[in-house]
Amino acid sequence: MQLISVMVRRLNEGVDYQEFRRGWIPDETVPGDPRTRVITAAALGDPREIVTIALIEGDHGPEDVQAWLERVGPIEERRFERIKDLVGPPTVNAVYQVLAEDDLSRPVAE
Repeated sequence: MQLISVMVRRLNEGVDYQEFRRGWIPDETVPGDPRTRVITAAALGDPREIVTIALIEGDHGPEDVQAWLERVGPIEERRFERIKDLVGPPTVNAVYQVLAEDDLSRPVAE
């Protein structure tokens, strides 16, 4: 089972992405953190709207999410404190189970 974590936020007025990123970067890593690839993007129509997608590597199921969140919780709390005045509250903040992965440059089978 593959999972992804998705968070959508809006930078506050006068905050640029680089300022946000400096506060967002974790101050500590956790060995075995399954978020080995994290993608952040800005909306083309509104560069203040940013989405962060973490690909959760390995065979992790919904039952693993709580234990993983407890391990990274203190680090995430510190990150939140650093960025809380830079962004509004998330409009999306969830972990999803991947149901399909398709290459749309090729025919897709049902």
